[in-house]
Amino acid sequence: MDQDGMWVDHALKELPSVPVPAGLEARILGDFDRMAARRGGFFARLRETVWPDAPLWRPAGALAAALVIGIAVGDAVPLEDEGDQATVVALDQPPSFELGESS
Repeated sequence: MDQDGMWVDHALKELPSVPVPAGLEARILGDFDRMAARRGGFFARLRETVWPDAPLWRPAGALAAALVIGIAVGDAVPLEDEGDQATVVALDQPPSFELGESS
């Protein structure tokens, strides 16, 4: 890390942290739900279908968590290496079959 980066890291560590009061957090989340309720329409019906009577941030948080877990698992699982043979995706070439052919 260069000197500028180290200086910024040191400066950020020296800043005091300010805790968010629980009342403010509840008010922000409540306003978020109120704004979502005002919009209504297709997305409100979809949200009610997916997760009934839940605030809008809960399904969004669950989707974000699932996305993070999926990316982490996909990154952790190694791909099978078959040497010099190229991997062919099923959509790269049209399927080859003939009408009288049996499997």
